[in-house]
This record gives sequence, C-alpha cells and structure tokens, in this order.
Amino acid sequence: MMFRCFLLINLFLLVSSYRYSCSHASALKLMKRPAYEFSIKILDRVSHETGGHFVFSPMSTWLQLMILSDGARGRTLNEIWKVTRHHRMKCFRRKIRDILNLTDKELKLMNKRSSVIVVDKLMKVKRRFKHESEKHNGVKVLSVDFSEPVKAADKTNAVIESAMGGLITEGVYPTDFNYTVLLMMDATYFRGDWKFPFNSAYTTVKPFYSHLGKHLGDVKMMNQISYFNLIDIPLIKARVLELPCSKDDRVSMLVFLPTEGTAFDIFYSLNAIRMRAIFNLYKQKRMQLVNVKLPRFKIITDVDTLPELLYDMGVKRVFYPNLADLKGISDYGVYASLMSQISDIEVIEEGITAKFVAEFLVTDKKTVSFNADRPFAFLIVDKKTEMILFAGSYNTPSLY
Repeated sequence: MMFRCFLLINLFLLVSSYRYSCSHASALKLMKRPAYEFSIKILDRVSHETGGHFVFSPMSTWLQLMILSDGARGRTLNEIWKVTRHHRMKCFRRKIRDILNLTDKELKLMNKRSSVIVVDKLMKVKRRFKHESEKHNGVKVLSVDFSEPVKAADKTNAVIESAMGGLITEGVYPTDFNYTVLLMMDATYFRGDWKFPFNSAYTTVKPFYSHLGKHLGDVKMMNQISYFNLIDIPLIKARVLELPCSKDDRVSMLVFLPTEGTAFDIFYSLNAIRMRAIFNLYKQKRMQLVNVKLPRFKIITDVDTLPELLYDMGVKRVFYPNLADLKGISDYGVYASLMSQISDIEVIEEGITAKFVAEFLVTDKKTVSFNADRPFAFLIVDKKTEMILFAGSYNTPSLY
C-alpha cells in the first residue's frame, strides 16, 4: 500500500510539472483568460466613461499594470495581481513579455504603441526597475525634474512623438507634473489594411440612427458584398461580423451590431463568452455572402481617468501616497498619480490589397445584410494570441 501511494505521488508531481512547465505555449495559455477578462472589464468602464464613442487598447493598460507590479510590494502588489491575474513566477512573466514583444514586432506595420513612465528625478528610480521595464517593447522610463514642468512635459512628449512617428505629439501637459512624482502615459494607434478592401466608388452618404430609431446624423457609408463570417449570438444579443485586417487572417475586426439594447451593453455581455467560442461558432456556421455597410470613421480618444476606472476594479493603494508600496521602483515614497492613454484608429476603404476590390456589387437571394447604420461596438483581435489589441464603439456620426 505504501509503495502504491509513493507511485501516485510521483505521478502527480510529474503531471503537475509537465502541465505548468515554463514555455512559450504554456505562458500564452495562462495569459489568455486573465488578459481577456481584464480587457472586457475595463472596456465596459471606458465605454460608460466616454459616452460610448471611443477607441481604447486594453492590452496597453494591462501591460502598464504588469510593469507597475514589478515595482510593487505587499498589499499593493496583491491588489494589482487580483485585477490582472498575471503570473507571479518570474519565468512565466518573462515568457509573457516575450510573447507581447514578438506580437508587437510581427504587427508593427499596423499596430504601434509607446508607453512612458516618468518619475521625478528626486525619487531616484532603481536601475533594476528601469532595466526590466525597458525590456518591454515600446516602454521607456524617464527621470525628469518635476520642478520644471514645461521642460519635463517637452522631454516626455518628444519621446512619445519619436516613438509614434509623429502621429501623436502631445500626451502630457506641464500641469500634469504639479503635486505628483510618477506619471504613466500610453499612446497607441491602429492602421490596418482590409484583406478585402471596400471600393470607394460605392461609398455614399447615408443616415445614422440611435438604437431607438432616432436620426442622429449622416455618415459616409462604405459598401461591399463578399463572403464573410457572420453569426448571431443571442447570449450577447448581437450580430457579429468578422472583417479580416491582414492577408494571413491573423488580425480581424469583429463588429458587434446589437439586436437588442445598446452598444453600451456589448462589453458587459462579453463576460459570458470567450474569444475562442466566437471563432468556433464561425467555423460551424461557415462563410456567407454578406452585403456589408459600415461607416468610414476616425476616432481619437484620450482617457485620463484610468486611476478612477482601475480603482473601481480594485487597484487602489498604488494611487495613494500613504498606502502605495512601490519599493521596487524607489526607496522613497513613490505612488502613481496619473495614468492615461491616447488611442487613434482610422477605418476607411483603401488598403494595399486594393486589387481584390470588386468592380461591381452583385446580390442574390442568398445574400444576407449587415447594415451598421446604428451604434455598434468593435474589437480588433490578434487571433494567434486571442489578445484584444483595440476596441471601441461608434455612436456619434460624422461625415469623415
């Protein structure tokens, strides 16, 4: 009997060791669910904060918190961990960093990010924290003189402008450096090319309505008929269209058109379903001939209330000077006083694959309609990692 127990114990250790071996594949598997759940929760809050017209990169904020956790200790670290559910083992954290860096590298032509951590030079940032943080692609740790706010803002914005290729030039302002010691500024943009671009010849001005049918204004409505993945998901009360953003189908925009309720409800409802489940439903349904009508749009969103939104999610101590324990960043009393993100997205007809544009529109009885002439939500997803790169909703029409 004792011999049998010994074998069982060793078998259990062997299986556990295999299951949780520190590898790229296991780190990705352990990252997917926590990152998705965090993304949905913060998107729901950003949606309400912005009135439902916004674009936001949830993974950028998840990464900001991951970096803060490297410098956090005690209860401050526990609060961040409970919200992000990042892995606590250093090996897995390195693997997750490698996954994020590789994703940035592979998607650099469409997705760009710059994350700047600015600390008052009097706080003497620890070299190890700066070194480890800057191993993340696009992350820069600056030590500047907060007593000279104009120079501090100019130096920070110069780093952001250089990293973003001039697309975003002003992320912080001199007043941001008053009565503070640590700022975190994130700038992101997305410029993808449709696998099957829309032909601008078929873009026309059309009315855009509220979910109650009230005319809100006009939009330039793009139009094409082609084969796409389209499903109805009663669980989230939405019809979901997939528009591939790359030739290899790695990145897609999922457009959520509510069948009931409003676009506000979409992000909360997504708690009930996983990303993999959506793509599995697409496989079961198979592609359909769809008449797609989608507005042209450009959205730039500056979210400077992230501390309040994260506080609501459970990250609290890090924003209070008397409670924050960030001894891994500095031996002095450091706390995060400002976290913000500027995101930029543009959705238009053109793309490098314009040769695939149809020369005419043909419909038949098998064609189904997807007409985004009322508020809708969208996710831009990396299907390889199942990460939500960007997300947002559109409910304020304009003739862009």
